Amino acid sequence: MSPAYELTGIRHCYGPRCVIDIPALTIGTGEIFGVVGPSGAGKSTLLRLLNFLEAPTAGHIDYHGDRMTSDVPLAIRRKITTVFQRPMLLRRSVAANIRIGQRIRGSVPKDDTIGQWLDRLGLGALADAPVRTLSAGEAHRVALARALVVNPSVLLLDEPTGNLDSSTSR
Repeated sequence: MSPAYELTGIRHCYGPRCVIDIPALTIGTGEIFGVVGPSGAGKSTLLRLLNFLEAPTAGHIDYHGDRMTSDVPLAIRRKITTVFQRPMLLRRSVAANIRIGQRIRGSVPKDDTIGQWLDRLGLGALADAPVRTLSAGEAHRVALARALVVNPSVLLLDEPTGNLDSSTSR
């Protein structure tokens, strides 16, 4: 398995507080990798580093063998999708929220693909519902469908089961 990410000497600090200190870490292509720890341990910060929303204070990140700088090309950024702990949804329907990721990436949304993800995530009956009427768990599944419909190379999940009931999170 070739490495998707190679982190070397990564440190990330907010002022005097260093929340990430990783001497070396390799995450393979296709690998399912989890990070656990208490609140404030730097898990969300690590995700922001891996999706290039923030640059590390020190060290470097290689993505598929290429050294990433503070100016990561848009083509690489578009291969990485993140579902955050508190997903941001547009004031539109469920289906419109799922389509938006494809539109931003310049591809034509395919209704059958969107429908498949809606059904797979138990949202089929809610396709036309306004997102403001959804429960926290349903909103989280909409954000997950929006991330998956673009077929990312890397899917980063921050607290992936935080708002889901036990039957949904399996």
